[in-house]
Amino acid sequence: MRQNLIWQDNSWNSIDKGFISIKDRGLRFSDGIIETILIRNNKPILLDQHLERLKKTIKLLNYKDIFETIRIKSIIIEGIKKLELNHKEYGSIRINYSRGINKGRSIKLNHFDDQFTLNNFWIEFYNIDIDFSPISAHISKTEKRNEHSLLSKCKTFSYMQSIQALLEANNKNFDDSLILNTRDELCCGTTFNLLMKRNNKWLTPRKDSGCLPGIMINRLLKLNLVEEAFIKPQFQEDDILLAINSLSCRQIKRVNETKLTKDFNTKYYWDLIYI
Repeated sequence: MRQNLIWQDNSWNSIDKGFISIKDRGLRFSDGIIETILIRNNKPILLDQHLERLKKTIKLLNYKDIFETIRIKSIIIEGIKKLELNHKEYGSIRINYSRGINKGRSIKLNHFDDQFTLNNFWIEFYNIDIDFSPISAHISKTEKRNEHSLLSKCKTFSYMQSIQALLEANNKNFDDSLILNTRDELCCGTTFNLLMKRNNKWLTPRKDSGCLPGIMINRLLKLNLVEEAFIKPQFQEDDILLAINSLSCRQIKRVNETKLTKDFNTKYYWDLIYI
């Protein structure tokens, strides 16, 4: 089993041999987009949905649409084989697409800035562990999601806001952070969407709240297992609150000073979603 590998410039290498130009806009300005996909039973989970979201991001943020879906899928299948996971192991795939080499110091774009080359598109493959243990969360006082921003709808290279919220939480001895939008509506976590069970009903923050349109959340919505709602950052002890994304599902057992007392089997729930 390999720990990780990368497909870049039409060849395979270890992650340590991946490279990006110092003039690349992804490095200079975080001008890049990503998708992260779970590998389970040696299969890329919900791959079509992830690629569809990537295509939407490309259109929304005005990137050059260079994707050949069949080619991307073939690279992913080959990468999973090279990762050599057994059937009990999990892996992850990260698709990266930078806008490309910058021609000057300005952020200004010109016709040459977004020309696609293999160097500014790469796919990473990892062997990972899924952590289902509960966490505590602090509601960030310094960071807000802008529900009007295009960036709130997209996965990009920039995690600076999430990093600041996480540092804020860690400094107060919490595991992670919850982020509100500019209307003080519950929105999301640093790297996860939220699910809340209250009065025997599963709820999730509205897409219009500024939360990322998560693949797992969309799946649950299509299955009519959850409803979108305007959720205030006020919690009851018997609420069940989950932090969920494509690579994890964890119960949040404490928010600020409120302890959430009900226990929930996140591993069982996770398995049910993927049946």
